[in-house]
Parts: sequence; structure tokens; C-alpha cells
Amino acid sequence: MDWAYKAALTAAAVAAVMMAARLFGRSLAGLLAGLPVITAPALLWLAAEQGDAFAAAGAVGSLAACVPAALFAWSFERLARRRSAVRALLGAGAVLVLAALVTLPLADHPLAALLAALAACTLTLRSVSARPASSTWLRPLRGEPWVSAALAGVVSAGVAVVAQQVGAFWAGMLSSVPIISACAMLHMRVAGGPGDVARFVTGYLPGLLAKALFVFAFATAAPRLGAVAAFGLAAAAGAAGALALARARHGAVRGAVVRSGPGNGAGVTPRGDGLAPARAGEPAREPARETALGPVR
Repeated sequence: MDWAYKAALTAAAVAAVMMAARLFGRSLAGLLAGLPVITAPALLWLAAEQGDAFAAAGAVGSLAACVPAALFAWSFERLARRRSAVRALLGAGAVLVLAALVTLPLADHPLAALLAALAACTLTLRSVSARPASSTWLRPLRGEPWVSAALAGVVSAGVAVVAQQVGAFWAGMLSSVPIISACAMLHMRVAGGPGDVARFVTGYLPGLLAKALFVFAFATAAPRLGAVAAFGLAAAAGAAGALALARARHGAVRGAVVRSGPGNGAGVTPRGDGLAPARAGEPAREPARETALGPVR
């Protein structure tokens, strides 16, 4: 029943991320998608069924998977600027597979895997953040978010079944396949635009960094402290990393606003929830929606 549990958890997580994008903004939805929503309980299941050492080896696989996940998100955001959602997904998927094969030598080197994950997330985040993008109003698609949630659940179940037939490293890597982020970015590209994908990725990559810290702490502590104690330590490490990244990013955003000056949009309150920017003290304006006759407010 492990596959059924993972399928249900993945479907619920995809639905929650898409609803968060509508209610709270793309960046927060990306942050939620990057956190170890699927990986954390999967590691506990591996420890209960296969032992702490097996779960620790699986955590190294999840850690190495952060590298292809970051490159997948970056590739999708780049391709989504000028390509359709399907072409962007296919191109990013090819990058994901190639990056996963390149990370195979990291199987026995958790510290090297952590450094590679930190480098991949940091460099891709700087690349995406260097191009400011505006958000659009996410028009609801028929059957969403439940269609994407159900599809993600089916894919997750298939991955869980395959993972039972492979070793610990591949079990951890397959448990970290970016199904949630793929469904969310595909939805935002179809229902919104490239700007929505970019804002999602700027939240997703810091969440992925926090996930890398989580699985690294688990991988190093589980053989010595046991899975339960290692899980608590890993949760603290991931939370501390997410908090530090949030503080750093908040300071960077404030510095960018200050440097912009009065003639470059100072006083404008940036929003990532699909509403048009509003100046301080003014209510947010509804964005223009495109119709066959042009934009309508």
C-alpha cells in the first residue's frame, strides 16, 4: 500500500500548491512545492521497512535529485518564455534525465551532493531573478486543480512501484522526482503566462535548498541516531535554512526597491498573486484580461 499512500499524498500536495497559487501568490506556491512534502514521509517508510542505513542511503539519492530538479525548473522557465507548455515540459524533462545520469557518481558522497545541490539552486535562482517578470490573472481551467492532482497521483504511484525494485540510492532519487512542480508550472504556463512560471520558480528554488539541507542532515544522522531523531534534526536544519533564505531574499528585494529610485517605480508594492501592482496606500487593481477584442478590465 506504499504506492497508494504516496499517490494520495502527491495528489493532495498538487491541489494544495495550485490553490495556494490562486490565494497567496506564485512564489509561496513554489516554496511549498520545493519542500520535502513527499520525500520526508518516504524516508520514514524506508527506515521502517528497510532499516536506518537503507533510509540514509535513500536520503543521499534524494539529495542528489535536488540538482536535476533545479535544472528542470530553470529549463522549463527558460523554454516557457517562447515555447508552448508542452514543448517546455518535454525540453525540461530531457534536461532532468540527463542531469540525473550525471549525478550518479554522487551516490556515496553526501557532502559533494549537498554542495552540488546548493550550487545548482543558487546559480539557477540568480539567473531567474535577474529577469523581472509580471504575473497575470490565472484563469481557471476546466477540472483544475483536480485533473492535475489526479494525474500527479497516478505518476507518483508508478514511481513508488518502480522504486521498490531498485536500490536505496535510486529509491531516494525516484521519491524526489519533481512531479508537484511540473504539474504546477504546466498549469501556470497554460492558465497564466511565462511571468507566473518565473515567480513560481523564484519560490521553488529556495524551497529546494531547504529540502537539500533536510535530506543531508537526515543522511548523516540516521545511521548514528536512528531515523526518528535524525528526522527531528533534519526538520530543524531545513527550517533554519528556509528561514535564513527567506530573510536574505527579503533583504535583497528591499535593496532592489530602494535602488530603483523615485523614477523607477519606488513606492510600488510588488505582488505575485496575479493582481496589478498598486502604489502604497492604494487598493490593488484587477489585471487586464485578454479577450478577442483586446484587454478588458
